[in-house]
Amino acid sequence: MLNFNFDFNLFNSNYYLYERLLVLLFSLVPAILLVIFILYTDRKSKEPAKNIVLCLLSGMLTIALAKYFETLIMPHISNNVLLTYAWASIEELSKMAIFFLFLFDNKYFDDIYDGIVYMALIALSFAGLENIMYAFSESTVSSSISLALMRDFTTIPLHVICGVVIGSYLSRASFSKDKGHKYFNIFLAIIVSTFIHGTFNNLMSLLSSINVSNGSAINVLIFMVLPLVLIMLALIMIAFKYINKTVFLNDVFINNEAYDKKYKYLMTYNEYLGSAEMITRTKRYNKLRGIKDNKNKKALENSKEEKVDDAIDDAMSNVLFSVRNMDKDDE
Repeated sequence: MLNFNFDFNLFNSNYYLYERLLVLLFSLVPAILLVIFILYTDRKSKEPAKNIVLCLLSGMLTIALAKYFETLIMPHISNNVLLTYAWASIEELSKMAIFFLFLFDNKYFDDIYDGIVYMALIALSFAGLENIMYAFSESTVSSSISLALMRDFTTIPLHVICGVVIGSYLSRASFSKDKGHKYFNIFLAIIVSTFIHGTFNNLMSLLSSINVSNGSAINVLIFMVLPLVLIMLALIMIAFKYINKTVFLNDVFINNEAYDKKYKYLMTYNEYLGSAEMITRTKRYNKLRGIKDNKNKKALENSKEEKVDDAIDDAMSNVLFSVRNMDKDDE
């Protein structure tokens, strides 16, 4: 959940340079490690570098979108629980918007596991940038590092897990044979990720409201640490469930095997090769490639024309110079 009522300043004058680097380190290292892990799981079918870079830079846009729409709805919802779910839906929809704009019809989105890869990277971009913003909103280095560490083990995994859930459903939507299952899976991507995200934030609010500041260590353990550990374990179990199911479906897809009755609506790889989805993606890619090639061709032609013009100008200058020298010799 985003809260933009803070003074975010990456170059906070209260911090020395090495302190800023420390805060950045604690804010980003977990996200970077998760990016490496996700790319490693997809090593047999690597995605293009430009798609990966797009996902990793998307956080700037997704956070801007989330901030704008959260500000719009905030005055209209007075119930904090409902507002938390509304904010969660906006954040997940902002991430999905990047996926639909740039990747859903991308030529290289060509197997069922790709959805998890792309959405997890988009989620990590959002989570990493959000982590930096929260960390640098604190007034001291120690509080910045403490907040970053807390979010490293809670909020960043949450965003990745929601990304995994969305990616799993969007992959099923992308490789569906019929529009009914396609739109139903998109609907599930929104609803399930919003429920997970909103429920997590509400539980965190509930835990933070418990006053154990004057209690014993055992009270802190029972009422704060243990519930948090159980929540994170539940989220991790959900993530592995979706990952295992997606890997299984991807294996069936690639090997052109028969799906279970529940997933009969999904295409195999051979079916995908002749499908309208692949034709659309290929045409879009070729169109974009053609525009790029035409620009390069025009640039090359313009460069040639400029060279010809320069050569003509040089030749004319040489002629004029020769004529002037002849005139001088005649005199």
